[in-house]
Amino acid sequence: MDVWRNAYRSAALLLLLALLTAGPAAQAQDLNWRPFEEALAAAQTHGKPVLVDVWAPWCGWCRKMKRDVYPSEGVRSCLAGNFVLTRLNRDAGEMMHRYRGRRLSARQLAQALGAAGVPTVVLLAPDGQRLLHLPGFIKADALHPVLAYIATGAYQRQSFAAFRTQHASAGGSC
Repeated sequence: MDVWRNAYRSAALLLLLALLTAGPAAQAQDLNWRPFEEALAAAQTHGKPVLVDVWAPWCGWCRKMKRDVYPSEGVRSCLAGNFVLTRLNRDAGEMMHRYRGRRLSARQLAQALGAAGVPTVVLLAPDGQRLLHLPGFIKADALHPVLAYIATGAYQRQSFAAFRTQHASAGGSC
C-alpha cells in the first residue's frame, strides 16, 4: 500500500512540476532567441524583420518583459512566425558584435541601435536597418500592434495611426 501511495505522490509531483514549467516563463524560453549575428543572417535569408530585446541582468523591468510580455498570447503568436528574435545583454562587457560593417561592444551596439537604457525593444528590417526603437517597459497590448505593423509590412505603405485604426477594425491579428 505504501508503494502505491509513494508512486501516486511522485506522479502528482511530476505533474505539478510539468505544469509549473509550462507557464509563461517557460514559453518565453521556447521562443527561438538567436545570437545577434545569427539573427541578422537569418533575417536576411528569410526576409523577416528582427526584434532585438536590449536588456541587462540587473534590470527588473527586463525580466518582467521576458516573463510577462513576450509569452503573452498575441505577442507570442506574432513573434513566432514573423520575426527573427535576438536578445542583447547591454552589459556583456567583452562580447563583441558585427553590425553594418563595424565591430562593436554590446554597449556600443545598444547605442547604435538607439537603446540609451534598458529595457528597449529595437525592430530592424530584414537587411538590418533600424526601423524603430521602443524604450522602457511595454505592456503586451501596446507592443502587439507595433509588431503587427512591422510584421505585415504596413510600415512601408502607411502611417502607424492609419494602420492602428484599420488593424483595430480588422480584429487585431498579426
